[in-house]
Amino acid sequence: MSPTAKIEWVWTKDQRLSSDIELGHAAIEELVQALEESGWEGRDLFHVRMAVEEGVVNAIEHGNQRDPAKHIHVDFRVSPELCYIQITDEGRGFCRALLKDCTDDECVDKPRGRGVHLIEQLMSETSYNERGNQLTMIRKRFDPKLAIAED
Repeated sequence: MSPTAKIEWVWTKDQRLSSDIELGHAAIEELVQALEESGWEGRDLFHVRMAVEEGVVNAIEHGNQRDPAKHIHVDFRVSPELCYIQITDEGRGFCRALLKDCTDDECVDKPRGRGVHLIEQLMSETSYNERGNQLTMIRKRFDPKLAIAED
């Protein structure tokens, strides 16, 4: 059983989209609006927006290679306390364990590879399916694990 099965979602979006950045952005804007209507704001809202943007763009650009014949599937769910995001592309996938740490000295100057790291820093939970073409992210509102210490 899914850890989110008992959540009462106030908004959901389960849709197949063409590999088009503009369509992805439109879906993201719907998600952000739903979060705002559920009382999400500040850092929590900003982090979800950043992470889902990275996930959608990665699925379209890297997974589907911007092939207009391919699609991504988005499953977005919102409650006042939790945001669930699942993004699946039609690409061949990748192995997360083989992705180099973008904070290592040898990778710092490389133009790619920061998106996955960023997503993991912004969300409460992240996981990939075995094939590596499906990203699942969960953000808990007011997650103390993600709070930035104030001086």
